Amino acid sequence: MTLISTPQLILAIIGILVISFMFSIFGRGGGEFKLPLLLSMVALPFGELKTISVFLILVQGVIMLLIYSKKHHLMDWPFAILLAGFVAISSFFGAYFSHTVQPFYLKGLFVLVLLVSALKMAMGVKQSAQRGRFGVWERPGLSGHDAYFVNLIYLLPPLVAIAFIAGMLGVSGCGLIIPLTIIVGGLPIRIAIGSNTLLLITSTGASFSGHLMRHTFHYKLALILAAATAVGAYFGSRQHTDISEQNIKRGFITILLIAALWMAVKMFW
Repeated sequence: MTLISTPQLILAIIGILVISFMFSIFGRGGGEFKLPLLLSMVALPFGELKTISVFLILVQGVIMLLIYSKKHHLMDWPFAILLAGFVAISSFFGAYFSHTVQPFYLKGLFVLVLLVSALKMAMGVKQSAQRGRFGVWERPGLSGHDAYFVNLIYLLPPLVAIAFIAGMLGVSGCGLIIPLTIIVGGLPIRIAIGSNTLLLITSTGASFSGHLMRHTFHYKLALILAAATAVGAYFGSRQHTDISEQNIKRGFITILLIAALWMAVKMFW
């Protein structure tokens, strides 16, 4: 059976490249759009398409990590490494047990949290933190930013839950992890985006491992689309610092709303 026709493959390559470019500007993987695109063009079961989707996001994460850490200097390594461990474990088990929960309910929950995150970012809501309090970690400023304080006690439990659900859905979860680190963790938006690239890699890497144990991996198709992903991610992530912080925030909120609407449509389509 042919998985995808040549015209559809060309459209898929263009679509994946554009999605990777746009979402890399905001340090995200774009799984909310890549997976529906694959579902509409490739004749494979949902689980096998999720495996390809997380692989593409993994490739994109590696490219973004290099750009955001080496070129933009927006990676808080100690913070990102700490969270990466929690994200990796949660994503792996989410992917491994994804067959136990109907995607409809997971997508509905994801839509709700995306909308709440967009609203809170638009309102400028942040969890306050004070130096010296239990669970508060003082972090030095990066790339012109002042020092900031991370609320680990408030941040870690919802982070674990989001990573678990994202692993089940076959997406990176960045659409929720980034606003979570801003609203609850207290990170500046650019550092949250830059540091999230490591979390994206660990989340999708662990999720990919879990799906790989459950589903067939169509490596030829995946590698073709991965090449398009890498090109889009490279040029998109390089554009990040050319955009003002206010526009980054507005763009991120817009993406959250579009992603919520898109996933809501996919719940019934």
